[in-house]
Amino acid sequence: MAETVEHEPLRIIEAITPPHQSTIIFLHGRGDNGNNVAPFLVYTPINSDHSETSRRNKDITLRHLLPHTKFIFPTSLKRRFERLRNDIVFNQWFDIDSLDITDYYDDGQVEGIKESTDYIHELIEAEVEAGTPPEKIVIMGLSQGCATGAVAVIRYPVRLGGFVGMSGWLPFITEIEDIFKKEGEEEEGDATAVLGYIEKRLGSDKEVSPENVREMLKTPVFIGHGVGDTKIRPKCGERLKDVMKAMKFEEVVWATYRVGHWWCDEELIHIAAWLGAKGFSVNGLEQFMEDSIGSLSTQEDLFHFVHANFTDSLY
Repeated sequence: MAETVEHEPLRIIEAITPPHQSTIIFLHGRGDNGNNVAPFLVYTPINSDHSETSRRNKDITLRHLLPHTKFIFPTSLKRRFERLRNDIVFNQWFDIDSLDITDYYDDGQVEGIKESTDYIHELIEAEVEAGTPPEKIVIMGLSQGCATGAVAVIRYPVRLGGFVGMSGWLPFITEIEDIFKKEGEEEEGDATAVLGYIEKRLGSDKEVSPENVREMLKTPVFIGHGVGDTKIRPKCGERLKDVMKAMKFEEVVWATYRVGHWWCDEELIHIAAWLGAKGFSVNGLEQFMEDSIGSLSTQEDLFHFVHANFTDSLY
């Protein structure tokens, strides 16, 4: 049960270069907040292991790589850790009992997941009403923010610009995996069954239509995970990836990185390149290409490389 009823004000970082063409809505992890995580994502310089490149790129940030993108950082409501039955209250998109077994105590997750994903949909709609087309809006999340974002994207009936999940998982994963065992290999039946299960589990009266499912499956997906993540094991990210592939999302990219429960510079570079391959405006990626991926001569080469080859682990 949420202890607060209103979300904190959004932390909004406008596009560094007008005009504003796209928006990333970033969802923080459990116990964090949007205001705190924002500078780490958009203001921290992206460096390289090579000192010469680091000096050359010392002022380049994700905001520079995506110059026409606005970043929105919402904050979850404060929720009580119900299983402890005490007064511990902190920011979390939904209550969860165990990060080792993420689908344990599923019933306690329902209220938060529904409220949080409905809230994310409101943020998307506000951007659309302000003039940003949905195909230029990206949902991006870390840890529990990834888990929440994944459900928000599955529940959203329109193609978005992308979903980027980092070091996260999918709620209700065991029950959802069981759906595929029952439904078989139908073209759209599995995705429709998954969405129907989620809406029913959340007590939602949203209509589940084949048309909405077809649009939802057009949203491209990028899932990254640190091989050294001891908080949310890489297997959790793999299961999320496998479910989205089984649902027949048109594109699901999976990549692992030499990092723990966080992102790394290479991951941000690859995400920017991936978005560039989707038509988002990017700038300056060629400065990182030799260190990040290999001897590619132009930014366009990097886009083509990512689009053609970026389907498995990079490491």
